[in-house]
Amino acid sequence: MKSNRILALIFFLIITSISIFPELIEEIYAVVNDEIITYSELYQAEQQLKNELRAKYKGEEFEEALKKNKQELLNRIIEYKLILSKAKEKNYDVENDIKIIIKEIKKENNFKTDKELEEALNSQGLTMEKFKEQQKTNRIQQKFIYEEAYSNIKIDNSDIMENYKKNINKYTKPLQLSLNCLFLNKENYKKKEDLLEKKDKINSELNETNFMEIAKKYSELSNAENNIYLGDFKKGELDKKIEEKALKIKKGEHSSWIETDSGWYIIQLISRTESKLIEYKKVREEIKNRLTRIEQQKEFNKLIERLKKESYIKIYKKF
Repeated sequence: MKSNRILALIFFLIITSISIFPELIEEIYAVVNDEIITYSELYQAEQQLKNELRAKYKGEEFEEALKKNKQELLNRIIEYKLILSKAKEKNYDVENDIKIIIKEIKKENNFKTDKELEEALNSQGLTMEKFKEQQKTNRIQQKFIYEEAYSNIKIDNSDIMENYKKNINKYTKPLQLSLNCLFLNKENYKKKEDLLEKKDKINSELNETNFMEIAKKYSELSNAENNIYLGDFKKGELDKKIEEKALKIKKGEHSSWIETDSGWYIIQLISRTESKLIEYKKVREEIKNRLTRIEQQKEFNKLIERLKKESYIKIYKKF
């Protein structure tokens, strides 16, 4: 398929009322109003969950995350079914919405005809009819959630400005230092006299104008391509001893020797970018979007709690 967008729907859009095991008698795990939750649905949701977690975790971390999230799987499907059952009662007309969505999907994936899209769907085990039905289900849920939970959310300019002021440190770019160095690795100097000899040799050759030449000659950084570039660092990221020296030297200057746990450094300041507050107008939309998401989550949780009180939910078996 030309893009993951085609199947990148909401988490439970893969759940259908048609069993993936038609030869088996379905086990019913729960009933939500007039919607049932079957083993097939839970199995499909679990596979989707595994795919999502494998993209983030490996080995034991994956197993732990799967165990933790699987415990909530049935609850997540119950929430999905709550919204679906109530959304169906609204009898939303979403046919035009589906046409627009299909058109956008074709555009994003460079499909020129419906046949190309259908072939791509078939390669993923989906028919066009089933895909449209999934899109319809998704859309009526979206409309219901917006009407019942999101429509009254309003983030005022005063809310955005207040958040900006409260989190001023977050919107301040920290001072940044870019450094070269001459490094001697402690592992290479078991004898003190060997270290002193190397330092004396470097000191005798080093002056204010030839730092890079001498550093390239003697530095023992492990980077094969560039054995003198130490890197770019925000304030607080460097070893305290190195940072203290770096803050005292000017561009192009180098420090005296600095001992650390790993070895000895002479550093040279390439550049220093001072701390700077990011302008409000540049982060306003970012703040607004974040505050909106927070309010949406709050209102969604309220909606779910209300629907649970208004609905019939019977759990027959835990997954």
